[in-house]
Amino acid sequence: MSSGELVRFWQPASEAGTDFIAASLTVGRPMPHVHSEWQFAVAEMPTGLSIGAFRRFATRADTVTVVPPLTVHTEGAGAEAGPGWRLLYVAPAVLDRLGGHRPGGQAGSVVRFQAPAITDPARAAELRELLRESDEGLVDGAGFMSRALAWLEQVLGEHASMLKDAPRSSAVERARALLHSRPTQSLELPEIATVAGTSVSHLVRSFSRVVGLPPQRYHVQVRLAHARRLLAEGQAASWVAYECGFADQSHLNRRFKECHGLTPGAFQIQYQAKASSRVAAAA
Repeated sequence: MSSGELVRFWQPASEAGTDFIAASLTVGRPMPHVHSEWQFAVAEMPTGLSIGAFRRFATRADTVTVVPPLTVHTEGAGAEAGPGWRLLYVAPAVLDRLGGHRPGGQAGSVVRFQAPAITDPARAAELRELLRESDEGLVDGAGFMSRALAWLEQVLGEHASMLKDAPRSSAVERARALLHSRPTQSLELPEIATVAGTSVSHLVRSFSRVVGLPPQRYHVQVRLAHARRLLAEGQAASWVAYECGFADQSHLNRRFKECHGLTPGAFQIQYQAKASSRVAAAA
């Protein structure tokens, strides 16, 4: 089975740019990874979602999983004969705008969901149907945006709160802040530990326990997430490799395929082909 059959990405609404990215997985992704967007997903059969190093959640067809941006996670294996997962990636700015209109949505407040795995048959069915119709070309971009925003409003209202974002000053949080601020270059452990204010050995142990990956492996995932967003924007893979601090395009290709199941070029072909097919259909 080719990588293109295992994972498929597409642009569900060209009008929204990269605010929304959709995907379908035939099997799960056991490699720990992160995305720069919020991830909302439904599994087609009982499986599981892992968050960080220790948190495991069972998922069924009536479950919506929610993964915040830049959170280490893995998806369990799904069905062999069809999509194991249907996923919607939403730019953080979209949820910030929607959340800002909700009770408690004031400056300095952030969206917090009740749990990474939400049992809600109605919302799970709605998301599954919306992504299926988009995948099959049965809903145009404007229709997708309208329904996706309405769905997000419902999920936020029923399963999330707006909470004050309390400042966190632990060594792990200082290290994460540094890694998030440098998605275009590699960093050495001594520099990360110096900024975090701790020893290299203590940082590696505590960071791995709290985040789910050692600092440098986590930073590679942050850079890959940044690379995927740039590729979705149409940037050339050779430039993206340089911009995100990879040795060359071959290095990016290897890392990207390990994480996402396909090469940067295949990702762009899938993503642009869906967008092009919708433009042609509308003409």
